[in-house]
Amino acid sequence: DFVVLGNGSNVLASDRNYRGAVISTKNLQGITRVKEDSIFCYAGTTVPQLMKFCEEYGLSGLEYLAGIPATIGGLALMNGGAGGFYLADNVINIMLYNGSIRNFANKKCNFGYKYSIMRDINCLILGVELRIFIASSQKVKENIILYLNKRRGLPKGASCGCVFKNCGNLSAGKIIEEVGLKGVSLGKAFVSSEHANFIINGGTSASDVYNLIKTVKEEVFSQVGIKLEEEVVYIGDF
Repeated sequence: DFVVLGNGSNVLASDRNYRGAVISTKNLQGITRVKEDSIFCYAGTTVPQLMKFCEEYGLSGLEYLAGIPATIGGLALMNGGAGGFYLADNVINIMLYNGSIRNFANKKCNFGYKYSIMRDINCLILGVELRIFIASSQKVKENIILYLNKRRGLPKGASCGCVFKNCGNLSAGKIIEEVGLKGVSLGKAFVSSEHANFIINGGTSASDVYNLIKTVKEEVFSQVGIKLEEEVVYIGDF
């Protein structure tokens, strides 16, 4: 058994540890220009590194990723994004390893909301070719600042990011807020009073967070009949 970690965002690791190999993509970094309208990013490349590269060379179309605490491999796996834009909008090919190195074209990745086919197969994402377009460095910088400012209001503190997927056009955070769960705590974990789709861990226990997630799901289903689905990925046994 193995699990692959980039920046460790959107994951909750069990207090009981993980009985398997943990593969880090930390040293699998780098960006190269493939064509005039595309770049290749190794899986461990962080979003800040990508933003710096795009600003330096005047490459636009990826600024919506600014401020997301993730690596490109993790974003590809989860089809991450922000503001209604997702990495699938830019993906040309995914290079992965599952016994041999293979290239998956965008359509073969079966991208969906917070989903890609890579979540269902044992593989290691090595890198991603992304579509971009030319713009001035100044314009790219302005766009990056715009998206960073949009994220400044997100809750501070130790969290897994957004815990639940939205339900169609319904915001998971809004649903949780409307059933009165903002600020609810369990142990040292609590639902953020700033954004109800964030659970902040004021201690060191993953179990507190996990049990609060279960409590929120049960309470939302009990009150409004909506079954929330986690966006966060669990590692190990809970």
